[in-house]
Parts: sequence; structure tokens; C-alpha cells
Amino acid sequence: MEDKIITITTSPYSRAQLIKGKLESEGIECFLSNINLIQPGISSGVKIKIKESDADVAYRIIEEIRNQSGKEKQEMVSNLKSIRRILVPVDFSEVSLNACNFALALAGKLKAEIKLLYSYFDPLIGTEPYIEGHTFNTYMDQMIDNIAYDAKRHLIELKSKIKEQAEEENLQNVKISYSLDKGDASDVIMHYIEKYKPGIVVMGTRGSDSDTAKFIGSVTRKVIEKSRVPVLAIPSEAKFQPGAHFLRVLYATNFDQSDFKSLRELMTLTRPFNMKIYCTHIAVDEYSSVDAARMDSLKVHLKKEYSEYDISCEVIRHENVIEGLQHYIEDKEIDMIALTTRKRGIFERFFNPSLARKMLFHSHIPLLIFQS
Repeated sequence: MEDKIITITTSPYSRAQLIKGKLESEGIECFLSNINLIQPGISSGVKIKIKESDADVAYRIIEEIRNQSGKEKQEMVSNLKSIRRILVPVDFSEVSLNACNFALALAGKLKAEIKLLYSYFDPLIGTEPYIEGHTFNTYMDQMIDNIAYDAKRHLIELKSKIKEQAEEENLQNVKISYSLDKGDASDVIMHYIEKYKPGIVVMGTRGSDSDTAKFIGSVTRKVIEKSRVPVLAIPSEAKFQPGAHFLRVLYATNFDQSDFKSLRELMTLTRPFNMKIYCTHIAVDEYSSVDAARMDSLKVHLKKEYSEYDISCEVIRHENVIEGLQHYIEDKEIDMIALTTRKRGIFERFFNPSLARKMLFHSHIPLLIFQS
């Protein structure tokens, strides 16, 4: 039977060359694909392919190369510093207040500050001036001033509520500020992500029975797709309980190179919570030695770099990724789901029309999204 060719990893061109040389020096045949033939030096997704029978040894070699870089701990320290700021987009609903309470719990543990952000509708966008001249300008200026005034008043009231909650939770030292801007919600949020440079964005999401669910879902998705920082989406059903914290988090992996960056960020976020982390892969095909080798390699890496964490690594066989995750979540009583965005990956399945909103809007479990 002919040995199957598989992709062992995907790396930038220079790193792929390094891995290829090391594998060949150990007697493992391999070749590179997906190279930019015009400018190979800027290729960021070069695939390294080997025979499936060499997977176990190849993964161990790649793990040794990765450990030689010695950057894991430095990057965790850098991540921890960046998470000193939490951005919370709000709309003054109970869903927003619930998300603020989750953000407050994070801020208390991470010793971070919170910025509340509200974007209000600009009536000048898409408006045709049927009233001519000075009358129209005066009318619109007054309308904008009134909208801004009401928005600021609501923000101040919300800040006061969060301050009261902080005092009840004995978190008086958490700094809370707010910003107000006009324009499209997702555009304003992205602008403040660049300006404020938060370590995480916490957003509330309404259930699908809400009249505004489609709008809220659209904003959340746009922010998740564009944001370069993690986004924690809090479904309306995920009611905050004072004093209660996340205990069990599921990280769903597809054995992508971006997992290592996401896992570093996840470890930084969960460090103060003493959480158990379930690193899980749902195999839709027959269980293979490649899946086992990949998970074994990841397990060795996590044990070496994060020995102080309680981490479980497991491959689950199920014909449907989302259903497999749902069963696993119920069985392990998961408190938070963590995913990494990627093309044609688990994240895309979460956001397809038939399944995504079921997981994001009907679930009572917060969803933490990392950018690949």
C-alpha cells in the first residue's frame, strides 16, 4: 500500500527551510509547497510535506526546533502587560451590563483597567437634506447634540453601576473610564482597538429571539474577523454570578501553527483563575496515527512550557465537529470555549448559517476568539 503524503506543518519560508533541512538530516524525505515563486522570502504559509509513516518522528523533531527558540516565556510576559487594558463595547442593555460584569471579574484578576465604549448613530450618514440651507444645518446640529448628550448621560450611569459592582466585589482599585464616538459600531470599535490597544475585547451578544440579534451578531462577527486582539463574546444566557469564575475551558484545535500563539494568550488570560484546560481535537475522519502524533507533540510542548497548568489533551472521533464539541462540552461541564480564527477551520463552521448562531447566541457559554 502506498504511503500517504501529509502536511506536517505550515511555516514562514525561512523557518520552513530550517525544518526541511533538519528533517532531511534525520533521514526523513520532505518537500515544500505553497511557495511564492516570485518572492519566496515573503511566503508566510509554506507547507512542509512528508510521508505519513514518518509523522511521529517528524513531530518530535519539529518540537525540538520550536523549544530551541526560547521565546515562550518572554511572549507570555509581553501578553500579560498588554492585558492591562480591557475594551467593552456597550449599548446600555442588560446584555451589556452582564458583559461588563464579566469584564470586571477579568480586570480584578488581571489587575487591568476597563474602558467602556459606545458608538451612537450619526443622522448625517445617508441623510438627504430635504430642508434647505441654514434651517437644515441647525436642525441636524441640534439633533446630533441631543443624541451625544443622552449617550454621555447613559455612559456615566453605566460607569456608576459598574463602580458599585466593583465595590460589592471588593475591586475598588479597578480603573473604569469611557469613550463616546459616532459612526458605524464595528468601525468605531476597530478604531478604538487601534487607539486604546486593549489586551482583550469583551462584548455581549443577544439571543437569537431578540429583534436586534442579527445586528448584534453582525457587529460581533465583524469585530472578531478584523480584530488582532482576542475577543470574548458573552451570550445573554451566560448570566454572571458574583464570586463565580471560569473553572474549565475548552480549546478546540485543528493542529494549526497559529495554535501556539493562541495557547500562549490563553495561558496568560487564565493564569490567575487556576482553570483546567481541555485541549481537544474533533476528528471527523477515522482516527489516525497522524492525529495521535500531532496531539502527542502538542501535549509534550504544553507540558514542557506550561507545567504549572492543569491541561488535558484529547482527540475525539465524531462525524460532526459542532455536535462532537457540544457533547464534549456537556460531558466536561465546560465554562468557556476558546477557538482560533482560520480559513476553512472550526471558526468558519461556528459561523455558518445553520450552526454558528446556535453556538454563539443559544449557548450559555462565553466564546473566546483568537486571531490566527
